[in-house]
Amino acid sequence: MIDSPHRRTIRFIIPLAAMLAVAAFAFGTVDPSSDAEPSWVEKRLAASLLRAKLRLSRETKACPLTPTEADLVRGSELYQQQCAICHGATRGKVAPLVKSFSPRPPQFVIEPARGPTWMDARFIQHGIRWSGMPAFRSLSSADAWRLALYVEGRSTPTEP
Repeated sequence: MIDSPHRRTIRFIIPLAAMLAVAAFAFGTVDPSSDAEPSWVEKRLAASLLRAKLRLSRETKACPLTPTEADLVRGSELYQQQCAICHGATRGKVAPLVKSFSPRPPQFVIEPARGPTWMDARFIQHGIRWSGMPAFRSLSSADAWRLALYVEGRSTPTEP
């Protein structure tokens, strides 16, 4: 009879091996060129891992401002200056450079970001590795929050 530690190891290894086999097959059939659109699975997996990592971080999640109409106007101005070239400039029209990136940048003029607001503000200030999203470290925390509210189409931040 197999003792308890070995059973636990086997119960762990078999599902892990099955997941690795499925992943190897899935990635073996994926076109890695930037011309191909990422699959639904790729998008979901990447987004889930990124969000999980950020949720586990000790990042400040409280909005440093009480948004006013002036904050929303400032967010709109910053968006047009810094973000429109990749994320779309006018409502309903995709950005001219969208097909140049892999993964494709979200088009906030078509579909607003879904927050939480603190996470969007963090993406704006620190960027996202292995994507085309640069870090805008010169922006103040308040301006990053203004932009996050703008891309979400909100006047108040969402809760964490």
